[in-house]
Amino acid sequence: MPSAPKQRTLLALLLLNANHEVSVAQCARELGDGASKNCSVSTVHTHILQLRKALGPAAGRLRTTGAGPDAGYLFSTEPGELDLDRFDELVAVARIRRADGKLGDAAEAITEALDLWRTEALVDVKTGPGAQRTLVGLRSKRMEAVVLCADLALRLGRHRQVLGKLTALVHRHPAEERLTACLMTALYRSGRQADALAVYHRFLAVAETGSRALSELQTAILLADPVLEGPAVAPAGLAADLITAG
Repeated sequence: MPSAPKQRTLLALLLLNANHEVSVAQCARELGDGASKNCSVSTVHTHILQLRKALGPAAGRLRTTGAGPDAGYLFSTEPGELDLDRFDELVAVARIRRADGKLGDAAEAITEALDLWRTEALVDVKTGPGAQRTLVGLRSKRMEAVVLCADLALRLGRHRQVLGKLTALVHRHPAEERLTACLMTALYRSGRQADALAVYHRFLAVAETGSRALSELQTAILLADPVLEGPAVAPAGLAADLITAG
């Protein structure tokens, strides 16, 4: 992994677009200061040359495409080689297993997927506008996985075990409707009806719009609707806290 900041910025952009061409113009925008202008084409070429040297044996993966104004770069990777590939695969497996009613297998898959997120993506790289746009999509993917994990925890009767993690997640994402619903359900199943209703009102205070789903959940909580009850006994042999990231 290169240590020079500009090389790391370029490599991040190329890996986020692995097996797809990134134009010189995109690279110039990525390396610019973000306030006034892009860097020059010659500067891009210089940083690419330095990046190839830093990559050593892996430099053959970085190819130049096109020529002149249509020139660009492409970094090739194999299927499943990137953490993101493995993450997407595991999330897909978890969804299939959940649909098939294999909740334990689904929980194992989604937990493994979230374990790949050791911290925020590219936290130690200065990213430009191109990478930042891609990171927004990655954060959305991660949130989808966290919500899936929370849903599985509730389906498996692990509401008490994940209550603390859910509370922290909703504190960080107060307008996330699906996590709020999971927390309200977990609180209700833990005998904390008033706290579940308080979470709903906090959501209304920060959300730009109301939520029909949460409104219906609030009504169900007020009525102590039996549909909210989870499994009587949580299956044995599962991790105490399925939600490992977020």
